[in-house]
Amino acid sequence: MTNIIDYYFATPSPWAYFATPRIKKIQEKYNLKINWKPCNLAKIFSINGTLNVKDRPLPVQINRLNELKRWSDFLNMPNSIKPKYFPVDPTISHKIIIIAQNKNMDPFDITFTFMKSVWADEKDITDDETIKNICKQNNISSDSILDEANSSEINNQYLKNTEEALKNNVWGSPTFIYNNELFWGQDRIEFLERAIQNS
Repeated sequence: MTNIIDYYFATPSPWAYFATPRIKKIQEKYNLKINWKPCNLAKIFSINGTLNVKDRPLPVQINRLNELKRWSDFLNMPNSIKPKYFPVDPTISHKIIIIAQNKNMDPFDITFTFMKSVWADEKDITDDETIKNICKQNNISSDSILDEANSSEINNQYLKNTEEALKNNVWGSPTFIYNNELFWGQDRIEFLERAIQNS
């Protein structure tokens, strides 16, 4: 069995918010390693010609809201559907997740806290105090975290994640790559688990 999942995501993605607790359970169930790879989804959208949410046809936008409500109810996960701070720049949150990995921390908690902050708590994850509070909640020293997040080392790692995503044909969040097979979307997690079971 291949024991690694590459997980490409963006923290403001509602679908990644729905997926992240479930992928964590799969990691624990099958004793897998997850490579958490926050990436620049706006750049990926631009290169692939994918429209931002506000620019999509009205029927697509309406269906998206319906699906958010359905999945929120189905998974019993709080979701404001139209959060106060969306769209929001995820760059700093993504870089802090990279920092957590560099410190050999499990990135799940900090990642999910950023996601929940957008979709359930309606917080601005670009606000310095919000970021520092989230870091404190997750046992990450926040005194110099913003300076560290803006360092060239972390920026280069973030760029590398995005370049890898593009190279691997990632075009949305969440995307999972297992055993060289791509699974896009939180509603494909069952197919991912089948692949794990059959490997």
